[in-house]
Amino acid sequence: MRKIVRLNCLQVAVSLALGLCLQFSAVRAQAGEDIFGYVYTTDMMPKGKYEFEQWITDREGQAHGYFHHIDMNSEIEYGVTNNFQVGLYANYMFADEYHNSVRGLTEGIEIPWYHDANSPYEAGRFDGLSLELMYRFLNPFLDPVGFAVYVEPEVGYYEQSVEYRAIVQKNYLDDMLIFAANLWVEPDREQNSNLVDPLTDNTPPNGAWSTATYAELDLGASYRFRPNWSIGVEGRNHNEFRGYTLAQSAQDHSAFFLGPNVHYATQKWYATLTILRQLGAMTYVQDQADEQYRGLLYGDEHTTWDGIRLKIGHPF
Repeated sequence: MRKIVRLNCLQVAVSLALGLCLQFSAVRAQAGEDIFGYVYTTDMMPKGKYEFEQWITDREGQAHGYFHHIDMNSEIEYGVTNNFQVGLYANYMFADEYHNSVRGLTEGIEIPWYHDANSPYEAGRFDGLSLELMYRFLNPFLDPVGFAVYVEPEVGYYEQSVEYRAIVQKNYLDDMLIFAANLWVEPDREQNSNLVDPLTDNTPPNGAWSTATYAELDLGASYRFRPNWSIGVEGRNHNEFRGYTLAQSAQDHSAFFLGPNVHYATQKWYATLTILRQLGAMTYVQDQADEQYRGLLYGDEHTTWDGIRLKIGHPF
């Protein structure tokens, strides 16, 4: 019964957000809006303009039981120039999980190592801050192709990382059809499942901190079929490596995701909903292979729906 109520609440929230969009008059898309949930474009805020953006991402479903890991990001973006944008994110999360793993235990993504694996896990916390720096070298509305670079350092109690992203965009049909590709790399340092047991003051048996490098290729296509509305598809290939390296000998896994998106925009605000499903994964070490179920990779890595992301933005 708890799971049914939880899913209904998520569906109501999404329905309300999209329903509110229908009340605005039709206008052409505004600069700075995100037409994709995961794929970045070279579009950015004009000089001197701000935008508030809220992300809600539900990473839902693992091998058994129920699993909802909801990441939330609140961001303010500012156009320093027409080709240089900065932003500041506040990152926080909520988790609600039970008997989700391939072993039927409550364990996995950011669940503390000392948590009773036979009990439900519920938690919420503030994760830290992220700084966004984005510079556009080529504008797809003026040049044959758009190109931008993006850097995002993140600082938090549980994780420190820096994401480096290259963004390519190509527009067709008077900018109604947009293709975008991202290649990004992120060296990451994070605590091993919340570091210290508050009851025993013990640290995790495999050490307090771990390092990894993530590399991902993201692809997206979006078509504006009405003045307000666009539909599209997004795909991700996520790769993880042990330590600060991209050496093939250090690779843990490679996972694939695909799904649709819908985007609605007015002069006052916009909303984007993307739903990605895991298609499968290749694992290269035994501990990763042990976390696979029916061809999908779980454990502390991924979910079945990875994920369901809603973005709402308001330029001002």
